[in-house]
Amino acid sequence: MKKLFLILGIFLMMNFGVYGFSQKEKIQETLSKLGVKQALIDETVALDYEIRDTQYFENDEKIIRERVEKLEKLLQKDERNYIVAQALITIFESKISGDYKKYLDLFVKYTPYEYEKTFSKMMYALDKGDMPSFEKYMDEIPKKYNDTVVVTLAKIFVAKDFEEKQMLTEKVLKLLKNESERRKVGVSDEEYYFMKLTYYLNKIRNLFDKGEVKQAVSEYLNNIVNESVSEEIQNYNLRAEVILYFNVVIMNEEIKEDLLKISNGAKLEDTWIAKKIQAETEKDKDFLSKMVN
Repeated sequence: MKKLFLILGIFLMMNFGVYGFSQKEKIQETLSKLGVKQALIDETVALDYEIRDTQYFENDEKIIRERVEKLEKLLQKDERNYIVAQALITIFESKISGDYKKYLDLFVKYTPYEYEKTFSKMMYALDKGDMPSFEKYMDEIPKKYNDTVVVTLAKIFVAKDFEEKQMLTEKVLKLLKNESERRKVGVSDEEYYFMKLTYYLNKIRNLFDKGEVKQAVSEYLNNIVNESVSEEIQNYNLRAEVILYFNVVIMNEEIKEDLLKISNGAKLEDTWIAKKIQAETEKDKDFLSKMVN
């Protein structure tokens, strides 16, 4: 499943309410309302963090299978844990073969977000090649959910080309800019920030491919470097942060104007992610290669 779903404290409250619904808080709030025991909620938070890169970055089948086993064991302790059911669905759809209908049924039964029930069944139909059912759910969404965010998210799945998908993603980012709006549809700060990183990675690569190198680097410096997010959010999305930064550093080397290249380089070296990479590399010389490969 294309995961729809992307710390608190004084600093964040001062940040115009943009960030204030952490992944940990989302898990705590929703599972506690379902009656899941606190010990299992804590275990879910820890496992969610451990496996956070699986869908987009993990390709080692042994590691993936081990994570599936951990998720299955945790779900067996309480079937109401829709967070775990969703994680299993995502991994089965994106990484390994096998039918995951039993996890889909549990997710649909317990997720507190109504639109996710339709979305998950729609994506299951698409995954199984059942186009009539997929189209039925697609037609149902704008009639059933009077929410611009939900309708726009659905349109992303059937976007005809890169430009349309980027345009729709940008619209979703704007609609979900405030924490209160994200809370309504269950998109955490971490999930929202990952969506933003992915959007800009695609935008920057597209600019670079068109030869607009200076603009590509500028997009990163103006829209990601200057973004005020907590270290918790950045660490949750560390791999995406590293990959985006690594791409921009390489692009900056292609700039012909030496003064601009040097100026950009200094700004890049002064970023949180550059310092994080340096600190982690001092502890593990293979850190960077593990992140980008």
